[in-house]
Amino acid sequence: MGTTQEPTAPPEAKLINQRRKAQIPRMSHQRAADLAQQLTGAGFSASAWGKIESGAMRGRADRIATMAMVVGVTADELTAVGRQDAARLLHEDVQRRAGADPALAGLDVTVTPEAVLQVILQGLDEIRSHSGLTDDQKKAVEASLIRSVLQTVSTQIDHIRTVLDATGERSSGGGR
Repeated sequence: MGTTQEPTAPPEAKLINQRRKAQIPRMSHQRAADLAQQLTGAGFSASAWGKIESGAMRGRADRIATMAMVVGVTADELTAVGRQDAARLLHEDVQRRAGADPALAGLDVTVTPEAVLQVILQGLDEIRSHSGLTDDQKKAVEASLIRSVLQTVSTQIDHIRTVLDATGERSSGGGR
């Protein structure tokens, strides 16, 4: 009597699954599929999401790119697990969306790291999909998100400058 083996999930599916489960609060297949559907305008069921994550169904590049966007997997991470096709689509989508989003008008998206843009876009998607906020409230929360990200980056740069000053490596000649 034979036994059926569970399909082995490919590395990109395992990464997406891990990232989805790490969301706080934990993101269900249904919530993830709903966000994916909002991003693409195309049908994306919770069942399909689960099948791709489990390895029961191979995810097309466009599906993997969308799933990655929803849960915060970057193009570099997709490349690292062998899905260059999905990584290219994700990269193109992040650049397109960031360049067209009015909430990001104050950022130079040509020099902002892609991972930062993706985190911001993911936050904007969450805010925009929230049904309990008015449009004005959503705009206020969006602005708060952008300010917070910029402040965090600025604080990190100040910290780096302090460390570099303390080690004497910031100035080009080593002295002042």
